[in-house]
Amino acid sequence: MRRRVIMKNGFALICAILMAGTMVAAPKAKVNIVKCDPKAATSFAIFVDNETYNACKAEIEAYREVLQSEGLGTYILYSDWARPEDVKAQIIALSKKKPLLEGMVFIGDIPIARVRQAQFMTTAFKMNENTFPREESSVTSDRYYDDLHLDFEFIGQDENNPRWFYYNLTENGAQKLSPNFYSARMRVPEDFPGDKMEVMKKYLQKVVAAHKEVNPLDHFIFFAGHGYNSDCLNVWRQQPMLFREYFPQAFKKASGNKFYNFRQDNYMKFKLYNEIQRPETDVMMFSEHGAPETQYINGIAPAFTIGENIESLKRTLRNDLRRAVKRNPDKKAEYIKEMTEHYHLDPALFSDEALEAERINDSLAAADINIVLEDIQKLKTGARLTIFNACYNGSFHQTGYVAGYHIFNDGRNVVAQGNTVNVLQDKWADQLIGYLALGIRAGFWQKEVCYLESHMIGDPTFRFTAPEGVDAAEISRTLAHQSYILDGKMKNEGVGGSEYWEDFLNAREPIFRAMAVKKLTELGELRSADLAEIFEKDKSWIVRLQALTAIAPFVDENTLKVVEKGIFDPFEMIRRQSCHYAGKMGAENCKDELIDIVRHSHEVVRTQYAAQGALSLLKHDELPEDIAKNMGYFFNNIPKMMETIKDLNADDLKRESEMRTLRNNPLHWKVDELLEVAGNASQSEYTRLVMIEALGWFDYSVEREKIANTINGWLATQELSPRMKREMIKTVKRLRWE
Repeated sequence: MRRRVIMKNGFALICAILMAGTMVAAPKAKVNIVKCDPKAATSFAIFVDNETYNACKAEIEAYREVLQSEGLGTYILYSDWARPEDVKAQIIALSKKKPLLEGMVFIGDIPIARVRQAQFMTTAFKMNENTFPREESSVTSDRYYDDLHLDFEFIGQDENNPRWFYYNLTENGAQKLSPNFYSARMRVPEDFPGDKMEVMKKYLQKVVAAHKEVNPLDHFIFFAGHGYNSDCLNVWRQQPMLFREYFPQAFKKASGNKFYNFRQDNYMKFKLYNEIQRPETDVMMFSEHGAPETQYINGIAPAFTIGENIESLKRTLRNDLRRAVKRNPDKKAEYIKEMTEHYHLDPALFSDEALEAERINDSLAAADINIVLEDIQKLKTGARLTIFNACYNGSFHQTGYVAGYHIFNDGRNVVAQGNTVNVLQDKWADQLIGYLALGIRAGFWQKEVCYLESHMIGDPTFRFTAPEGVDAAEISRTLAHQSYILDGKMKNEGVGGSEYWEDFLNAREPIFRAMAVKKLTELGELRSADLAEIFEKDKSWIVRLQALTAIAPFVDENTLKVVEKGIFDPFEMIRRQSCHYAGKMGAENCKDELIDIVRHSHEVVRTQYAAQGALSLLKHDELPEDIAKNMGYFFNNIPKMMETIKDLNADDLKRESEMRTLRNNPLHWKVDELLEVAGNASQSEYTRLVMIEALGWFDYSVEREKIANTINGWLATQELSPRMKREMIKTVKRLRWE
């Protein structure tokens, strides 16, 4: 099994490299290369544009020198990079050399890849690529550069942003993410005040200083923002117990860890200003809603008196009116009439004079509940590493973006992690984050939580001081080697091989056991029975959650038993993920447990939400009446949805809309009917393509092999257009995790 996994990955990599070779013309601009230390254990590449290199040469070379002093051989490649293909060609070339390449950073003006037809690689982004403009419906992603298993087809350059390049993910490469390297962006936001080159110089100087300090990870701050994870207090209250396993040194004294919640102040941003700027902070994590230019901290403050409730309502309606009028000025009178009649208010409250009189107060009230770029620029972010478990805060392609403002202000922040599009609230954002406390480079952690949208901003080579007795350098080499082992480019032995990881299974520290679970599963050494035993016996929350995550793709008898048991686990995240998996798999054996959660577990709001969602995907005829009547719109709309999908004479747009609903809601018990629709060649090709693509989202389903086999049969027997064949191949690969 291990050899099959390794050779499959290697074949995908070879195909991707060969395809890149046929697509990429020779770079037009000269590429200047400063070579790395050939005696280093592994290597790292700095890609930088000529202008930035010439302006910041001393600082970039100092960065290279400090990395080489740590044993990381470092290349500098500078050029007038015209296209992403030019950069990727150099990455492929470096990947064939020794020392083995482990990561890269893109400094300054490096072309930006925007990916399409790969939304299944995101956690939440589902915008319709056929109806929305491509600048809105594409995902900015450096997976184009750091995952050589993927294959892309160039489709165009943006007319308004000439450094944006659009690509479709093709069927020729892998359909799952497995980055070969870690990567990051050092890009000063375009609207950041001051001379951009001077800002970059100051930033690189603090990066070099950070590498020279002795600094164990012993100060951690966590903040939960308004509306995230359904504002569930059980999620928040378990964070200290969870992070004690990840960052044990931060829990040796009370001052080493702080856990904040938006409820602690109606205007929490001002308290956060103090915490953000603490110079002793090592890691600060924001779990919140976000936009490219905003961290959403508080919602509308709760009202406690009749007067406060009335004033809150008026302010909300004034803001709603302003937004509505901005969209459609001609309907202002209609909006005012609707609001005043519904709430029995005097229309004079919404006159131009009244709105202007309250404009500044309303604006200040809105500004006081969120953190925006102007705020961040004035701060001195103290944490060496800042994590934004939020939508859009890592949108480095935008004119201004939150993560960029944090690392480039006058504080100590040298690296951040964020997302370029919206992100799923229920993702496991802290998976293996304990790497950081072991003194492993931040980029290696980024590889473990890598989605199409997730990116590091700043220095990915930053690492904290390792605890006594931990050989962080050896572990880093191990993590670098494993990518090459999985691709069949190194033997499965020694550092990075199976025997190395097997020793970690019995380690005292939970993070080592969790690492071993993931790595040995990737190498094909742990099967579902092994993972089920680990889930049953290990006492660590993070190890058991890792075992649950690792066993899920097997979707066999062992998996279904683990998921069933996980629904009543003491760790909320295991409960929540088990509920989600039950729905994704069509785990009918979990129905009673899910019903129990919906009926009785009101204290775990987010888990209860997941359980209700899972029940809507299981067979409906066996649900108790009290559950069925409260299941919501999707549950009640399924008969009508299926009728529309199967009606070949229905409007194509309506059919498409219902088919796309299946992406988040795989109806396992309707697979036979869905396959009948997908196999019907008499409908429009476009509608059939939508149906085929939607079936690819059944990758955890107990019915996935039936779907894959059926589509393979069509590939062998039907006359198909190149476009249809391409989508079918992609769907089969997705269902088989290839």
